[in-house]
Amino acid sequence: MYIVISLIIIIALLYGLLLVGYLIWRSKFGKPADNYIPILAYHKVDKKFEIGGTWTTPGQFQKQMAYIKAKGITPVTLSRAVELMKSKESRNKKYVCITFDDAYEGLYNYAWPVLQKYGFPATIFVVTDYVGKENDWDVNWGGRKFRHLGWQQIINMSKAGIEFGSHTRSHRDLRRGDDEDLKYELAGSRIILEERLGKKIKTLSFPFGRYNHRVITAAVEFGYETACSLSPQQRNNQINFMALRRSGIYITDSMWDYQNKIFQEGRWYWLQDLWSRIVNLCAGGTIVVQNILNTSHEKK
Repeated sequence: MYIVISLIIIIALLYGLLLVGYLIWRSKFGKPADNYIPILAYHKVDKKFEIGGTWTTPGQFQKQMAYIKAKGITPVTLSRAVELMKSKESRNKKYVCITFDDAYEGLYNYAWPVLQKYGFPATIFVVTDYVGKENDWDVNWGGRKFRHLGWQQIINMSKAGIEFGSHTRSHRDLRRGDDEDLKYELAGSRIILEERLGKKIKTLSFPFGRYNHRVITAAVEFGYETACSLSPQQRNNQINFMALRRSGIYITDSMWDYQNKIFQEGRWYWLQDLWSRIVNLCAGGTIVVQNILNTSHEKK
């Protein structure tokens, strides 16, 4: 009898938490605009285990791309997604935008062959000061390091149709920088990419998804036409092309989770959106450690 009562109480608490979460999400964020193209945000696609959740196994990635193909969904680059949303051509048509933050080498080894297999375009955001180097900027709680793509790999992928954008030069929280810092991070990274690739760089992904009005103003000034965040400040039905909303893809995602991130008109999309925002909030731990390290260096 006590076990039955305990189960009833636990179930009631879970339903209560779900209801509270939904009401918070609905009041603060709400449903997406009907012409919004889902933008998926991957980080690592790799066989190497890490404690952080922002990675995907090659097997998961293959299954996810196969799902997109089977459902007749059309992948587009971020630049093309913006064109479709601005023209309203995306309304009632099924597109998806596949993006990758940080430009890790695992993308070349595991993700790109799958994208080539299905003929899918994608957009990759590069941390230019770390090209070909390990991710020393990141606070990986397991202590594991991952290498970023090298320039020749980036050039090869670019020639094959992969779109590249900026993820700044050093992956720092842009809100803390002064005007010179913003110029270094935003203008500097764009110039480096354009010189290396011989193409105009129009897209930007804010490190940690963090930005403010000053950061957006600087991004526009330094030539960017669109930018992304994992936790934009506006409601979901408001499309800000300098703070586009993305759905993070994680190691914990089941295919049910993945489907709800693509079909955002579904009844359970709210749970995916809220979870993605919570995970992105936790990424602030790296910002805190970076700030502590920068402060200690300044004192020396």
